[in-house]
Amino acid sequence: MHKDKASPDPNLPPLPVQLYPTGRFMVPVPQGLEMLGGEYKLNQIQIRELNWEKGRDREEYLRSLWQPIRDDAKQNYDDAAELGRAIQGGFAEQDVSSLFGHPAMLLCYDDRNHGYHKIDIHIGLPQFVLRLTEDRAYDVGEECLKMDGPSVKLFKHYIVGHQNLSPESFVTAGGRVEGLKTWAEMSGLTCRRDKTADKPKISYSFYSELVQQPDEAPKSMNTFQKELKMNKIELEMLRSRTLVLADMEGLEEVFIMSDKNEEGNIEADLTASWDFRGEGNNPDKPFVSIEMRCIASAKYDALRMWDAIISNFSTVRDWYAKNPGGK
Repeated sequence: MHKDKASPDPNLPPLPVQLYPTGRFMVPVPQGLEMLGGEYKLNQIQIRELNWEKGRDREEYLRSLWQPIRDDAKQNYDDAAELGRAIQGGFAEQDVSSLFGHPAMLLCYDDRNHGYHKIDIHIGLPQFVLRLTEDRAYDVGEECLKMDGPSVKLFKHYIVGHQNLSPESFVTAGGRVEGLKTWAEMSGLTCRRDKTADKPKISYSFYSELVQQPDEAPKSMNTFQKELKMNKIELEMLRSRTLVLADMEGLEEVFIMSDKNEEGNIEADLTASWDFRGEGNNPDKPFVSIEMRCIASAKYDALRMWDAIISNFSTVRDWYAKNPGGK
């Protein structure tokens, strides 16, 4: 049986965490880590919430966000005209304020992504600018047609804020989507402790994605011992176990890998991870990956943070069942 060598110092109190609603989950960010940003996508539409710039005219600021994108896309479209329709793709711009009930501009342009066009909408909400970006397949060389449907549908289910969440909510940094039938979901979060004179850098990430069928079961690093030895990499396994988080049975591993750099000095890095393969077409049990990385000298800080993460991880559904009306 593998001996667990990844437990934090029992004499230290648990680290406090701040919970960030991210997709279907409440993702813990321990004290000492800075949340850098989140990523949210529903039905292949990316959702971004951009703060208004204080003291600046809102109409002017909204234009400053989409105008450079429009100008660059139009220039690319014009430049490609001589190459023919198959290369040129499409371009369109349209004021869609009447569709969204707020100042809004829609752009459609070829993003040079094998026949895909980007439907890019900026909506000036009172709280922030909501940007919806969809990559949509078009026949090669086809102009932009029927551009707004999926984004308008998503927007009708979008609610600003986190009060009185539905258990079925897909949550973003500034709001949530409720009641929308989804066939694709993705959410992510990145955090970091920057390197200082006395503290090494620590990175932490969360990623989830709805899968049509379960992914391959995560493999233990122990299964790669032969390849690691061939490359003169030493593996020290601190923890390897099955761990259930939010009713999902995943593989948790904490290990240190060491090898020599070009100068002949030993470099050792710590990785802590938890991976769940997902259940097919189940938004409450998507593929999930949680990971923390740092140099081995930051081991004790990192293990304390990791313990706080796995102790507080939850789903939006479960957390709000325990905290009705939570904010």
